Amino acid sequence: MLEHHGFANYYEVLKVDQAACTDEIKRSFRKLVKEYHPDSNGNKPGAETKVKQVIQAYKMLSDRSRRDQYDRMLGVVKGRNGSILKKWQDTANFRARATLMDLLEHRGRQALKNYDRLKRDVEDFSLLSCFSFKDFIDCTFLLGEECEKQRRYVEALEFYEDAYIRLEQGSRRQYLFGEIKDRIQKIYCRRLARSAGPKEAIEYYEKALELKLDKSEAAQVYKKMAESYLKLGDYYSAAAHLNLALSLKPNLRGVQRVCDKLTPHIRLNGLASQASHVTQ
Repeated sequence: MLEHHGFANYYEVLKVDQAACTDEIKRSFRKLVKEYHPDSNGNKPGAETKVKQVIQAYKMLSDRSRRDQYDRMLGVVKGRNGSILKKWQDTANFRARATLMDLLEHRGRQALKNYDRLKRDVEDFSLLSCFSFKDFIDCTFLLGEECEKQRRYVEALEFYEDAYIRLEQGSRRQYLFGEIKDRIQKIYCRRLARSAGPKEAIEYYEKALELKLDKSEAAQVYKKMAESYLKLGDYYSAAAHLNLALSLKPNLRGVQRVCDKLTPHIRLNGLASQASHVTQ
């Protein structure tokens, strides 16, 4: 059994071969449910748990797409006739696949714990060496998503940015690229910058500007930078960044408020009239 890695082999749970057909899986499932059902076991300890595990295994292996994903996690390669050609034996790769399966089955906390242990146990471990490119992106994105849920934002950024860079360099840039970019921008501009001091916030905004932002997104970031410089008392930098924001999006909202705070400290010239025109 594979349970010592924190993951049960569903083929072993259902007592079928990995090349078993759907009918074989169904027959074994019915037999085992009857065998382990608490009513047939005099309510023996563990009987209910066994039934739940058998049901979970059946749900996985009776669904073609889920079974294919599960087989990829196991590292199983099948011939055209369904025979098993190869089974992955490397423990680190299996553990990485088990982590992905946990993520796909919405066991995010367990997946992140498994990944953290894997990084600790295996020197220079890399997810990319364990998966196809698409599965690597899926796993990295989902790990970042779980970190984000747990408010581990710096770690979430590491996962998202790794996937972002590899997608940017690769030929399949469209896959999750926009979603990952939005996640990175949100963490820098909302999660981290809003809770940071103005100097640190500016550094986060600069990081966000390294992404492929459209004009509207970049204008919002420049306006936020202007507000941070204003808090620092650097009025010329605030005016310069506000000007950048307006050059990208002349009808940007919230500009007049920043101009009103700058006016007592610096002559805004055309910027003030431009801002005034925007708010009319």
